[in-house]
Amino acid sequence: MNDPVSDDPHSRGGPPTYRQPGAAEPSHAERTRTLLAGSTDGTLATIALDPAGHPFGSIVTFAVDADGAPLILMSSMAEHARNLDADCRASLLVSATGEGAGRLAAARATLVGEVHPVPEAEQERATQTYLDTHPAAFWARFPDFAVRRLGVSAIRYVRGFGEMSWVDVAGYPTAKPDPVAPAEAGIVAHMNADHGESLVEMTRAFLDVPGSIGEVSMLSCDRYGFEVQIAVDDHPEGHEVAFGRIGFGEPLQAADEARTAMVELVRQARAA
Repeated sequence: MNDPVSDDPHSRGGPPTYRQPGAAEPSHAERTRTLLAGSTDGTLATIALDPAGHPFGSIVTFAVDADGAPLILMSSMAEHARNLDADCRASLLVSATGEGAGRLAAARATLVGEVHPVPEAEQERATQTYLDTHPAAFWARFPDFAVRRLGVSAIRYVRGFGEMSWVDVAGYPTAKPDPVAPAEAGIVAHMNADHGESLVEMTRAFLDVPGSIGEVSMLSCDRYGFEVQIAVDDHPEGHEVAFGRIGFGEPLQAADEARTAMVELVRQARAA
């Protein structure tokens, strides 16, 4: 289940959301691990030496280690490296794609902690982890470049309007990136283009939506299930749009299991 939404006024009011009983969804720790696994750059904020004490933002590229900690390659001549040498406190903002104002609806996470150089004995392994993500970064072997690690002590995750929390940092290192994420866009596009009626059938069977259900479109898909947007007529509270969450029978272990899971849900919906 999701971490609790905290102090967010957008979570009150607006279109209703209906959940299939027992349907699970990724925790915000899992969503953050998935976001970082699919990202290669972010904005690093350090505490400036000049002008002293001000936040200083830099675009950096990173990889992620086994515990989900960002490994950031930087030159000792970079301004943010000089800042970190004086004060190791920093944060890294990583965001999903979006354009213009739409970026405010995109998922993002701010990881807060301390940035320290990776010990010399571990530097080669860390550099190779970075190069596995950025194979064209030939400068990684230049003598003034080295990998530093952000030790994560706090995480703020925002999925968009109405869903945000401080992530369970203790559970973050063991959270797993979603195996469906690399194929999610294709799954969503395929379902909306070719299986709109099946989405309507599943919504009618599994979600207790009052009123008449019209068009249904898939919004997202993950290892636990998927989310839909529902056009509603004659809703008792006057809503014309609603959202829903439908769960798979078992969490998926690979993206190619999504088709079988969808077929089974449609079968169950038609048998209901």
